[in-house]
Order: sequence, then structure tokens, then C-alpha cells
Amino acid sequence: MNYPVFFNNIAPIHMQDPLAQLLGALEKGLITYSYLDMVKLAGHSCPTVAGAWIMCDLGLKKLHGDTTPVRGNIKVELRGALDQEVNGVIAQCISLITGAANEGGFKGLGPNYARNNRLLFDCHINGEVRLTRLDDGQSVTMKYDPATIPFHPQIQPLMQKIRQGAITPEEKIFFATEWQNRVKKILSQPDRWKQLVTFE
Repeated sequence: MNYPVFFNNIAPIHMQDPLAQLLGALEKGLITYSYLDMVKLAGHSCPTVAGAWIMCDLGLKKLHGDTTPVRGNIKVELRGALDQEVNGVIAQCISLITGAANEGGFKGLGPNYARNNRLLFDCHINGEVRLTRLDDGQSVTMKYDPATIPFHPQIQPLMQKIRQGAITPEEKIFFATEWQNRVKKILSQPDRWKQLVTFE
């Protein structure tokens, strides 16, 4: 499987999943997620997927510090509707890391290990996404804006050609390269992530 090399340079996110430990899926329930895992889930790499990764990383660090976050112990709220703009993509990506699911998620074993009803939309929050620890109620609300890292000027004209089915094979290669170049600029500078994500 071939993919952009910069994917490998993005620091992973480590989680501990009590359900995975209980059911013998992973020793001690320890899970390491890579950006490539999120790309596999979404089926593509774009500024939105990159933003979901960054919000997971920064949000979980705010809530847990140097300790390993507990998967399944996070409630995820989005301000927008599920079918509004890219909310569905963001929600799926954050769900991968946190384990939070909508009403269709795992309902638990008795009162424990549930994942359902922890991914909510149309919420009254100041930012775009809020993560809340279910054990102590701490929360962090975030807004992501990658506008300071613009697309190559040819991306929009080529996007129009894609919609019209008029893009050439050579233009497709250029489009893909420049599309991932922007994602690389977003993800490859963790020290700038706090300029892309504001905490409300």
C-alpha cells in the first residue's frame, strides 16, 4: 500500500480501551492510532480529516495531560447537524479515536462499557467540537480553521474541472500532489497546531 511518506512522521495517538482489555482483544487495552488509520476510515486525506486528527490530539492532551486517555470515556458534541457540511466526516474520525458513538453504538454490559449516545449533533456549544470526560466532567471546546494554510491557486480551477468530468490525467496527478502538500503543511508542524485550533 503506497501513501504519502509524511503520514509516517505524524506522532500517533495512544489510548487505553477497557472494553478491548476485558474482551481480550488487546493486551491491557492499549491502542495506538496513526494518521493513516484515520485516512483508512475516511477513505481520504484532506484538511478536514487533518483537523479531526489535530482536535483529537490537542483536546485529549488538554483533558488528560501526560496520562493515557481512556477510550469510551469521552463524550463528543458537535455544534452542527450530522448532514451539515463536513460534520459527518469529523464525527467519524473523532469517533475512531475516542470510541464515542451515536445511538447505534455498543450499548454496554449492564451499566458499563457503553459507547452509544456519546456522539451528539446540533449541540449548543461555542465552538465546533466539544470533548468531555465522563469520569470527572472536564471538557474542552474547540474550533478548527486551516485558512492560514491556503490551497495552491490551481486547486479551485481543477476542482471545477473534476466536477465537470473534464480533468486530464496529468492534471489529476498535479491535483493530488498539491492537495496532499497542503495537508502536509497542516500536519507536519505540530508547533503551529494551536494557531489552527482555538479553545473556546
